[in-house]
Amino acid sequence: MLAMGVSELNIEEQIQNISNLILDQLRILYQQFTEQNVNNMQAYSKIDGIKSSVEDMKYKTGEYVLKVSEGLINSGLYLEILTQLEKVSQNLSAASYRYSVLTNKVKTVDQILQNLATLMVEKLIAAITNVMEAVRLLSINAKKASEKARNVIKIEEEIDDLYRNFELKLFEKENVEMTFLMLSKDIADRLEDCADLLRDVANNILYISFLRE
Repeated sequence: MLAMGVSELNIEEQIQNISNLILDQLRILYQQFTEQNVNNMQAYSKIDGIKSSVEDMKYKTGEYVLKVSEGLINSGLYLEILTQLEKVSQNLSAASYRYSVLTNKVKTVDQILQNLATLMVEKLIAAITNVMEAVRLLSINAKKASEKARNVIKIEEEIDDLYRNFELKLFEKENVEMTFLMLSKDIADRLEDCADLLRDVANNILYISFLRE
């Protein structure tokens, strides 16, 4: 078992803060998907503003990791986690924008596809919550941290199933506008990418937890 230092605690706290911002993005996106009276462009603007904060925090935390990297065995894993979380945030911003265009310009919504996308967001909320808990537990109980990380990997598989179902339903539709098809597919792609990235974050957390058990 490797002893933890102040540097690790600081970095892991910042990773939790970034994850919390991503949770905020997901909650706003969930509102976009489920509530009737949402101003979608305003919601996108909020999500994009949070993305800018995530990018800023990722840069500053990455800089800190590099400064203290000489005494860190996990510096490479921390940098990977920061990059993966930044990409999740960017994908959520892109999904929100495309949904705004879909509802404001194309003005077409398919309820089955909407429900599947909503379920994907619900599972992403569960995944990022488990990521936050896993990172918090790294400094307290590495074994429990690895259990939370494994939860994320299971959730990613469930999101994969939803994504395949979404694709199937989308391509079964007849007489569909090309714009609707492209935007809907891209929204699902972005959400599925988020799941893959959170799985990669979870795997990196597992590597860190193994060194601390």
